[in-house]
This record gives sequence, structure tokens and C-alpha cells, in this order.
Amino acid sequence: MEKIKLDQFLKFNHLGNLQASPDETKYGFIVSKANNKDNHYEHYLYLGEKNKTTKLRKLKKNNQYVFLNNNEILINLQKNKTEENKLKDKFKQSFYIYNLSEKSLDLAFELPIKCNLEKRINNNLILLSANLTTDDHILYEGNNKQREAYLEQRKKAKLYEDISEIPYYFNGEGFVANKLKQLFLYDIKTNKLKRIFAYDFACETYSLSQDNKTIYYTGKTQEDIKTFTSMIYAYDIDMDEHEILYYKNDYNIEQLVEINNELVVMAKDMVDYGLNQNPDFYIVKNHELKLLSKFGFSLGNSIGTDCRFLGSEKTFVRNNKFYFTTTIDDHSEIKSIDLSGKINTEYITTGSIDGFIKLKYQGIMIAMEKQKLQEVYNYDFSKNKIKQITKINESVLKNYYIAKPQTVIVEKENHQIKGKVLFPKDYQPTKKYPAILDIHGGPKGVYGNIYYHEMQYWANEGYFVFYTNPRGSDGKGDKYADIRGKYGTIDFIDLMDFTDTVVNTYKAIDKDNLYVTGGSYGGFMTNWIVGQTNRFKAAVTQRSISNWISFYGTSDIGYYFGNDQTAGHPIKDMEKLLDQSPIKYAMEIKTPLLFIHADKDYRCPIEQAQQLYSILKTNEIDTKIIWVKDENHELSRGGKPQARVKRLKEITNWFKSH
Repeated sequence: MEKIKLDQFLKFNHLGNLQASPDETKYGFIVSKANNKDNHYEHYLYLGEKNKTTKLRKLKKNNQYVFLNNNEILINLQKNKTEENKLKDKFKQSFYIYNLSEKSLDLAFELPIKCNLEKRINNNLILLSANLTTDDHILYEGNNKQREAYLEQRKKAKLYEDISEIPYYFNGEGFVANKLKQLFLYDIKTNKLKRIFAYDFACETYSLSQDNKTIYYTGKTQEDIKTFTSMIYAYDIDMDEHEILYYKNDYNIEQLVEINNELVVMAKDMVDYGLNQNPDFYIVKNHELKLLSKFGFSLGNSIGTDCRFLGSEKTFVRNNKFYFTTTIDDHSEIKSIDLSGKINTEYITTGSIDGFIKLKYQGIMIAMEKQKLQEVYNYDFSKNKIKQITKINESVLKNYYIAKPQTVIVEKENHQIKGKVLFPKDYQPTKKYPAILDIHGGPKGVYGNIYYHEMQYWANEGYFVFYTNPRGSDGKGDKYADIRGKYGTIDFIDLMDFTDTVVNTYKAIDKDNLYVTGGSYGGFMTNWIVGQTNRFKAAVTQRSISNWISFYGTSDIGYYFGNDQTAGHPIKDMEKLLDQSPIKYAMEIKTPLLFIHADKDYRCPIEQAQQLYSILKTNEIDTKIIWVKDENHELSRGGKPQARVKRLKEITNWFKSH
């Protein structure tokens, strides 16, 4: 078996944006792949029909499309650099139609605003979205002279930002001050763009009715301080009328879905478990939310990997049942709920479901199973079984050593800690091996039984690798995930107990050569661990938190997430926040510590690394900071190829050199 190389991920194909054709006989999806030379990702549109998939065409940097009908696909595309630059300067967006039978690509229309493809309403009507300030609407409502004057004004405004709200920037998006998510209807035949909301309204979540005639949505008028509860509305497309369905502003609404003309809502009141509380199912009746069914688990997929790029839808209605995916323990499951409130488990995977749609007689999913990279699978509703359709990634890891995760369970008095261990390549029980503890982000994330490149690479380099889901993780309900005000206490105990069990179980692990790393919450825990114990020979902290007090005012989510997770205020409860901050224990750190942080990380701003790094440096501790330019919090998963190579190389070299 060959060794997996550090840059092997550059060959991986990432599948996403799974969509069904209007008659539900075909489906499309995007395959994204790294272009290391030009340092970006390129996207390819694929078509699936029955059990066959075909690559249609390269979309370059674009990855948005919708089926107009069963033979035409509308694509957000710029055909060449000249067109791309022209539209960028004019703040416009071009769309092309790809004809499946003729295999032709023709310009469909240009729009005077930059927008995203959302949904097909019918053959001619498309739902679009755009993030606009109240002044930006002149771009499509004004005449050419007004438009040019406004664009000139925008150029001058690039020198500064006018900020009077919070949050004012957002990770991966940059400055978002005064920008509101708007929905539009575009009629291809009449070339008319129709705004749905008032200028000062921001849409949050939405869904289409089963007949595509109504848009159910949540949102609110512009706020100086963003809040997380909302009313529920309905917009009649034909009548151009809005109706308030739920007046109270007391629930956080995660999803809306129409089942047999009834509106079902996935929502949480955040009373018992705060922002990370899992939703329950409600039905809208007489302007009230009536409990349909208690659920208490998260919607979607929270299983981490560094082998995804684009997301996909994972919910739909079939035969008056709402199908959805959820994370249970360390894997994905398909569940359904009907209007009686009965929740059924339809299918249990061993890995993760990254996309799930329905066709006429089957389901189609993108999944990661059995240490494989993403592939497309057929789902049989009658038998509740899946069958692999594609082999897009089959050759990428063929004949390479892939460590099979070994399950380790630590039984505690009131809970169970479950994790995995990867054996090093060419393992020999008589030898001693170094080992790496890898800690996930979130904290409400999950490590599962799926391929994770960095960990498989380290196993190929001769390390044991171990990882677990301590308290704070997803998949085990609200109580298990709730560590508000307890950061660095019960989660630290779980991680150290798991480490003890792994080291004592696998005698080939060299106890004097243990290493630890993690990103985001995993970076926080890395910082915390080295301030509490010297058992690790070296550590790497990535996109981390070191100081909850400054995090409150600098992170895009700081003012609400920091308050919620620490159960305190940075001024009123300064000591409480400091007690939960790794920086309090900086003078105790003796472990060589490498910092990796991106300068456009607005989730965990780079000042969090700077603070702790400066203290360690002046305290003459072996430390170093890798300041990654023009990347954000998604560096390890969606960062540009060359930056991702640099990151993994630095982590590995730090461990090897210590």
C-alpha cells in the first residue's frame, strides 16, 4: 500500500449542490476540484439520470445553477476573463442556459445587480437573492445615469466603512454593515426583476410551498443589534401579497416546510440551552405555534471533515412526510415526520449524508461511507437501502493506506465518551509510535467514522491519531452539548480521560511523544490544555480563542456567542470570562506551541492568536505564528489550495521537529 501524501487532497473531487429536475427524472450536482497552480477551485456541472452520471461542462469559478425545465439548465456564469472583469466593474451578473439535448450554451440575460440563484418557480420565473444596502436598489431601479453616479460613489466609499450596527462583518463575506438579504422574482420572458420585500427588510430563512405558489419566510426590518427570533410570513406569488402567520417574536426558526397544506416549523425558544439548543417540530395554527413533536437533536449534518466544499439540500416532502437528516451520536440518519407528529427513523448510515433529494421513484444522496470520499448514492424508499452510483473519487485513494478507525469507549458515571483511534502505516506492535490528539471545532461539532485527510496523512507518517466527542459535542442531545459557563472544565476532563484510556489501551503509543492540535473550539481547547498540563510534547493551535473578553467585541458572533457560551458579560462578569480564558494560564505554558491563524478570520479574529503568542514569546517559550494572508475561518476546509498545503505542512513539521 502506498503512503498518502500531504497534498493528496488536491486530487479530491468534492460533490455538492445536488438538485432535481422539475419532473424529478434527472438530477444535477457540482464537482469541485483544487487548481493548485492558479490557487483556486474549479467547478464542473454533472447530470445524473437513472444510474448514470455525465460531466456536462466546466463552470470555472461558478457553482450555481437551477433546472429551468427538463432540458434546460440556468447557470450563473462568466464565459471568459473579459466578461468577468466587465461585469465586476459594472456590478452586474450574467446567466447562461445550457441545453441538454443540443449541448449548447447561450446567454440568457444579464442583471444589473450581483445575485444568487435560489429556486425555479416555473419555466420562466426564477427566485433570486442578493445582499443589498437600502441605497443599492438604485442599481436596478434607477436609470443609467443614476446607476453610473452611484457606482462612482461606491468606488470612493471603498476607503472606509460606515458602521452603526452589529455584527458589521461576517466570516467569509467581509463587511456586511447595512446589507440585507433580499429575494427577487425574475421573469425570463419579460426580463422583469421584481423585489419581494421592503428595502429595509432582511430575509432569514424561506421555503416554497408544494405548488411553488407561496413563499414562506422569516425575517425582520433592519436592526442595530441583530437578534435571533422572528415572526413567520407567507408571500402569495400570483397575488403579490404578504401575510403574517405568526406574530410573536419569541422563537428562533431554523426551517419551514409545507406538508399537505399545513405549515410545519422547526424552532427553538433557547430558554433551557441557549443558542445551541436543538429544535422541536411545531405546526402553525391560528397564528400560534402548536407543538407537533419533541425532537431535541440537530437538523442536518454536523460531522466534520476536511473533504467537503459545497453544501446541498438535505430535506424534502414525499407522500405527506417530511424527510430530513440529523446527526445521531457520530453518524448521519434519515428521519421523517408526518402531520400526526410521528418521527420515524428511515435509514442509519455509518458515515455522513452531505446531500439528499428525491426523484420520482428513488432518493439521491451525496454521502461519505466506509472511509470513502464523497460519492453519489441511490436511496431505495421501499427497502431503505442505498447503492453507490458514482466512482468519481475511486482512483484518488486506490492502493493507498487508509487507517480503519478503531472505536474506543470510556464509560463515566453519567455519560459515555466515544472516540476513534487510527493506527500508523506499517504498524508493528513491538515498536513505539508518537500519537496526536485532534480536537474538533464547534464545540457543537462531531467527529465521525468518515475520511479526514489530515488525520489519515499523519497515520501514514507514522503516528497514532486519536479523536473523540467530549461533552459539548453534537449528536447526543441538548444536555450533553451544553457546556455554557463550563468551558475548560468537563470538556477538558473528557479529553484527558479519553487520552488516558487510549494511551493505556494501545501499548505501542509512546507516552513521552504525545501531541495535540485542533481548530476553532479545538484551538481553544489546545490553548487550554497546554495551560493545564505538560503531558504533550508539542501543540498546534489553529483559528483559536484565547481571551473571551476581547472575543466579545472582535468576533463577528462575539457579542452573542461569547455571552451565551461563557454565561457572562465581559464587563459585568469579567473575572468569570477570564477564568474560562486560556490566556489566564499563559504563564503556566511550557509546551512548544505553534499558532496558525488567518488574517481575515472574523469568527475567531487573529488578535486571539496575537495575544497569547506575544505572552509566550516574551516568556521565552518555544513558539511561532503562521499568519496566513487573505484566508478566513474556513482555512483548513475551504481555504485556497496553496494555503491549505502550507497549513498542513507547518503542523506536521512542528510535530516532527519536536
